[in-house]
Amino acid sequence: MTFESFLIGDLTGHDFNSKQYLRSFKARPHVSKEKVDSADGSVYINNGQQWSQIDYDEMKKRYICATSLTYEIFVSIYDVNSRSAFAARCTDFTKTLAESMDAFIKKLKKPNLEARIIGLQNKSDTDALLHISNWISKKKIPLFEIDLFGPSVRNIAIDLHTGMSFNILMENRLYKPGELENKMTLEQFQRTLRNPAS
Repeated sequence: MTFESFLIGDLTGHDFNSKQYLRSFKARPHVSKEKVDSADGSVYINNGQQWSQIDYDEMKKRYICATSLTYEIFVSIYDVNSRSAFAARCTDFTKTLAESMDAFIKKLKKPNLEARIIGLQNKSDTDALLHISNWISKKKIPLFEIDLFGPSVRNIAIDLHTGMSFNILMENRLYKPGELENKMTLEQFQRTLRNPAS
């Protein structure tokens, strides 16, 4: 059993976004930033960006990463059969993003898909999450991991060879208690979207 039916049902619950919401088969393992960056094919995506790769091979990207993830959603779709992947980092589920996800799936032959949704902070708006969840449910894509809300910054890598997700150790060491607590307010985050160079 995967977790898509849980999310759709829980989204309408009282205080759903008031604490971390986690559904996964096992704890997410760590990977050092040094290891991620030693794979020449690693790529980092920022808010509003999307990325895809069809048919993994040793000459293509090894990790897709989203670091300093706070008020955004990082959504990934992975095809186990071809090791193809799509990932996006967003605050809204736009028509353009939906069309890109549709186009990715249409390129695959007999796909065996798994999706992951990671991000947001406590009390974050859930509109985009609802639209993404409904899209995943409509496409009948199994949700293998959901990690939402909470007070922490996330640094995530998806291994495109295996489809697994990892916590990136940005300092190449385990974190101290509270070290990943998010200090940025929603208003500050929104200002970075309006003024990305500042």
